[in-house]
Amino acid sequence: MVSESIPELLELLLSTLLAAGLTVGGALTEQAALADLSGGISALAIWEVYIGLVLLYAGYMLASRRVLPALGSA
Repeated sequence: MVSESIPELLELLLSTLLAAGLTVGGALTEQAALADLSGGISALAIWEVYIGLVLLYAGYMLASRRVLPALGSA
């Protein structure tokens, strides 16, 4: 019984860490993009905005589809 729940807990822990990492990475990328955009529009700043949004979206989707349902059923 306990051995069955250990892999589930590890999966939940890794999913939580990955979601948090993606979200923090996205926020930091967006912050860098805003700093670059304050100096004028450049290709790097636009790329950073896009990548930051992708990271934020990935973190949100992982958290809302895996982490929160697993915590709700616990």
